[in-house]
Amino acid sequence: MAALRAFLGGLLGLVIGAVGSAVVSNEIMGWLGVSDFEGGRGMAAVFVWGPLGGLIGLGLGIWGGLRWSRRKSAAAGGKPAPSHALRNTLIALGGIVALGAAILAVQYYSVPHELEYEGARASLVYELRVPQAQAALLDPAAIEMSLDTDLNQMPGDWSDGPARIEDGWAVLSGEVELYYRTAERLLVFRFPGGRDLIFDPPLPSKPDPLLGWSGWRKPDFIGLPDQPQAVKPGPEEPFELRYRIRVWGTD
Repeated sequence: MAALRAFLGGLLGLVIGAVGSAVVSNEIMGWLGVSDFEGGRGMAAVFVWGPLGGLIGLGLGIWGGLRWSRRKSAAAGGKPAPSHALRNTLIALGGIVALGAAILAVQYYSVPHELEYEGARASLVYELRVPQAQAALLDPAAIEMSLDTDLNQMPGDWSDGPARIEDGWAVLSGEVELYYRTAERLLVFRFPGGRDLIFDPPLPSKPDPLLGWSGWRKPDFIGLPDQPQAVKPGPEEPFELRYRIRVWGTD
């Protein structure tokens, strides 16, 4: 209980000390004629006196929590328990630091972050193929591609020219920008008549561009116009996809 009281006291002292110091110091600097040009006085209050007051409040709060715990033990009668002040102080400080880190982590991961590699943007290069005998199915003018994520939807572009023939397959190439860092990505190819090919690539939020091309893979789901939900593809599904990460300016 002593550590818990020290934690609560330190947390309360930190908040009150930081906020109170920032407000009071801003007022005092105003009385003393300190200029607020471009918000300088407010920045000094928030980034100098506020943190200083927070540290002082943190120390006083932990001390007050430990002292309160000692008084509670004495009021209960009997032989007072060992104080373990240093241990309880370290536990309280560790708890406050962990709480602060958790708040910062939640704030960081709740805000979308753009995907960059040392300042450069990146795209997903993809190739869609079918057996050569079914090459007529690969019409770039009729197939719409998009990258659907939990944060946005990006349209893909097909490369100029018809599908190339390679080892008995007709292959069509394209590219789509990877705008956000997210592990929830679906590649969707929409065909005339309402048939969709849906691929769920196992890409992390920041894929490694050095891995090169993935293996060829069948669609994970098929969207049909007469089906309310996407279904698993059958063994006769002719389409296959592969992909790689391209960092802009590297090739």
